[in-house]
Amino acid sequence: MATFLENLLIQPENIRDLAQLINVDTLRDERVQDYVRVLTAKNGDPVGLIGKGNPIGTAGCGCDPEYGSLNPYNALKRWELGCWEAPLEICYTEMEGTIAEYALKNGTAIGDLSGTQILSEVVYPIINDLLVDLIWRIVWFGDTEAENISDGGSITNGVDTKLITVADGLWKRIFARVATNAAQRTAITTNTKAAMTAQGAATTLIDQMILDANPKTMKKSGKVIYMTQALATAFDIDLRKTNCCNLPWEQIVDGISTTTYNGIKYVALPKWDEMIDYFENGAKPYRAVLSTRDNLLAGVPQGEFVNDFDFFFDKNSRKFKIYGTGKLGTMLLEDDAFQAAY
Repeated sequence: MATFLENLLIQPENIRDLAQLINVDTLRDERVQDYVRVLTAKNGDPVGLIGKGNPIGTAGCGCDPEYGSLNPYNALKRWELGCWEAPLEICYTEMEGTIAEYALKNGTAIGDLSGTQILSEVVYPIINDLLVDLIWRIVWFGDTEAENISDGGSITNGVDTKLITVADGLWKRIFARVATNAAQRTAITTNTKAAMTAQGAATTLIDQMILDANPKTMKKSGKVIYMTQALATAFDIDLRKTNCCNLPWEQIVDGISTTTYNGIKYVALPKWDEMIDYFENGAKPYRAVLSTRDNLLAGVPQGEFVNDFDFFFDKNSRKFKIYGTGKLGTMLLEDDAFQAAY
């Protein structure tokens, strides 16, 4: 029985050319590096921070002044990179009876997918989409201690937690910081659609988030409020209901849009909604982070998320194999330079 393209069987009324397939994932160009700063890093590499010193300029003048100390702010952090891998295999018998059979080679080479439409029209696009998902998932939702809900954690039952436990993501770091400094959270007391779509709720939340943010965060250039698409939609509807304004959302790529309100840039990230719905059982669908791209860091050894995947035919098993691996970690550059709402 076919298990690869099992719904695209060979039938007279069906398509026969794999190039006719339409990829349903419209988020293929959703590049996480546009929203976080990607740095070259190895596990354990140090990141040194230096900032302001003590205030200077006290009352008095003349001889024999009292000398003080500069005492500049300084801190040392280290990268914590986790390793991921993606070993996959395809046997040509999984395609028998499907339209992919038209693209298979003949004779002994039938299992070798190299140079076939199966690779170019099906496998490559799917791998690309899955890589996008992998990067977004770990950078934002990674948690090395993740457990399923049935085991006392927050990950949807039935979801493999190894998809999450590669490294700690930015939300995990935000939650940890808020646990020690609650002022950096603007609480959404009832994180439900009914509550957030009530007139005034979304606008009040965003305004309060800006009011709650500390001066250090607000003085940063390049401030951005990243938010789930659910919150962006509620915010937009709320402003129109109150006859305030019709925000001109600009679509950057399929699925991501931006706008400006009261001098601050807003970015709606539907990938967050997708991850929250699938991996976190839909918990807390209304979220936002006010920070800068330069404060939200992702570290990878070669300065890019993955160099290449291996695609090869294994003559022993007669299967076509795919293998990719990489290392990835995250960091909040300045722990106090954000305001989160959830």
